[in-house]
Amino acid sequence: MASKKGIAITAVIAAAIVGSSFLIWFIPQSSPGSMTELPRDDNGIISDVYSRHQSLATNIESKLEQWKSGEVSSNDILSQISLDRSDIQNMRQQLDSASPAQEWQQSYDFYIQALDSFLRYLDLMQTIIEENDRMVDSNPRLDGLKQEWEGYVDDSINAMPI
Repeated sequence: MASKKGIAITAVIAAAIVGSSFLIWFIPQSSPGSMTELPRDDNGIISDVYSRHQSLATNIESKLEQWKSGEVSSNDILSQISLDRSDIQNMRQQLDSASPAQEWQQSYDFYIQALDSFLRYLDLMQTIIEENDRMVDSNPRLDGLKQEWEGYVDDSINAMPI
């Protein structure tokens, strides 16, 4: 039977692969130049947010695994959570201020819910770390919030008019 750590690592790797595949599929091939320009169309905006969010989620999951095994200090992961929270709030603001076309609105709304849920996920993770509860694998609330934000991401993708 697979260990919880093995399953978690496999899930993180799978999320990174799915995120990368999503980017390759949605980033327009015809736009030469760098990724420093902000996307201007509805697809580009949400794809950019998706990419940054998935990268951030994969990174914090990895840090959490390292914290559980004692490789990363509580202060280090708490600092990372604080930075991630700020990044997520910026992504949410980017989606809020985008004014997408009507056919994209539902996808944007779902992704905003995903980011809100991810913020609650980070808040709970912070509480767990502050309480030094390294038995985080047995926390059903954290798993529930992760499933919730991932579900909203899936709903957002399914609502895209592509």
